[in-house]
Amino acid sequence: MSKFRTANLLGALACEIVGRIERQSKMHPNETNSSIAALNLISFYSGCSNRALSRALGLSHTATVRLVDKLEASGLVISATGTDRRAVALDLTDAGRARAREAVQQRCALVGNMIDILTPTQRAQLDDIAETLLRSMVETADDADHICRLCDGDACPPDHCPVHEKELALDGALPPA
Repeated sequence: MSKFRTANLLGALACEIVGRIERQSKMHPNETNSSIAALNLISFYSGCSNRALSRALGLSHTATVRLVDKLEASGLVISATGTDRRAVALDLTDAGRARAREAVQQRCALVGNMIDILTPTQRAQLDDIAETLLRSMVETADDADHICRLCDGDACPPDHCPVHEKELALDGALPPA
């Protein structure tokens, strides 16, 4: 089997999974993956700044400010003065926390249904492959936050997360995996 066939199969699978998640996860047509990711990231990092959120989402500062404004107007996010007058500290409302949780659970359920056809051995192999690929994609803390922006912290807690482990190894806290 050629490397390019494997790459093509993985690319097609990734695109289809993303497409299905996007179609299922939106509560209304104007909701974006960035808004769901922002809610999830703010749930991980309560009190984070627009700047930190911008880096984790991979959006410009201006786009992040507009996104946060929309989330605030929707009653999902509240902002307060941060560490200085120019900084903003972001937190979720109860509705924002519920929406983030719901979106992440829907994503896991959808993908979980897709992998139900795999045997336990195949699922263990897929876990190993996914962990290896994910670890290889982490070069900075921002990479880690971006990769995990839609992750379920209950399904993959930081002490069992290959992305988090690699981030800690980069920071010198752990030996590389």
